[in-house]
Amino acid sequence: MADKIMIDPITRIEGHLAVEVEVEGGLVVDAKSMGMMFRGMELIMRGRDPRDAQQIMQRICGV
Repeated sequence: MADKIMIDPITRIEGHLAVEVEVEGGLVVDAKSMGMMFRGMELIMRGRDPRDAQQIMQRICGV
């Protein structure tokens, strides 16, 4: 039987985030993350190189 670990809310981030992990025999067998707030900044990153995210997001987000 798998143990479930649920962390909700995760602090120190902007918005709300939850993580659910199933552990069986000391190994992670399933993991899910759930974001409960959409601010639209992610749309700016469509089609861009993921390495650009650090420079762009830190300037518009402020967190």
